[in-house]
Parts: sequence; C-alpha cells; structure tokens
Amino acid sequence: MNLTAYLKANKADFEFIEKSTTHHATDASRTSGIPLDGIVKTIVFVDSEDKPVVGVVRADCKVSRHKLESCSGLRKLQIASDEAAERSTGFPTGGIPPVGHRKRLQVYVDNRVLESESVWCGGGTRTRLVRLKTADIVRLSGGTAADIAVAED
Repeated sequence: MNLTAYLKANKADFEFIEKSTTHHATDASRTSGIPLDGIVKTIVFVDSEDKPVVGVVRADCKVSRHKLESCSGLRKLQIASDEAAERSTGFPTGGIPPVGHRKRLQVYVDNRVLESESVWCGGGTRTRLVRLKTADIVRLSGGTAADIAVAED
C-alpha cells in the first residue's frame, strides 16, 4: 500500500519526516527529537482465532489488553507476530500507521491520543514518521475512541 497516495486520495493533512531505522517508539523519539507523548503507536493484536484488532495509543503508554478485550468483544488477545501484523496491515512493525491498512480492521484509538490535534505515527516504513490530524485518524480508520491505554511501566 502506498501511504502517500492513500493519504492524498483521502484528502488527509499530512507531513512525513525521515529518520534512522527504528523498531520502537522510544528509539523513534530519540532519533527524531519528537517527544514520546507526541508519537502514537499502532499495535496489532490477534485473538485466539487470529482475528486482528488494532490499538492506537500515545507512545508514553501501552495498550491494556484487558481494556481492548473489553471494548472489542474479543478474548485472549495477544500482540500479533511481526508477520501477522504486516499481513493484516500491509506495513512492517515499527512503521505501521493507524490508517491505510491492507484490510479494513477494527481500530480503537485511545482517548488520550484524541487530546492532541495532530500526532506523529508510523510512516509506513521503519525510516519515516507521518504527522496526521487525530480527526483524520478516526475518519480514515473508522476507529472507535476508547479508554485502552495504561501508563508505561
């Protein structure tokens, strides 16, 4: 999936920045200079039957499996393998944006993400971040606002 073409076609307001290759938001924050609470993570989970569900949280938080199970109605969620996450979204882990996935996925956006007008997200590769308006994230993902985050330990 070409993320740039997708965002243009859907009239999203966006900006990309290049960074060194990273796999985790803490490294992305360090290499880009963007504060951790200005970056969001898009985490793919699967249930016991491999049905994917996506949680979008600020990078200074983590997805509460219990809260995500509660709002999605799915049980026994676990973080998807890198291969399963890429198969579902079309993007490599460490670069998964919250929108533009290969398949239409159930997406839950944590309420804290929506407190910001725009946030930096995975830019489709491990070497890019994309700034998106949170309203566009909800609109383009068909996402549901929910309380799914807990503070990072």
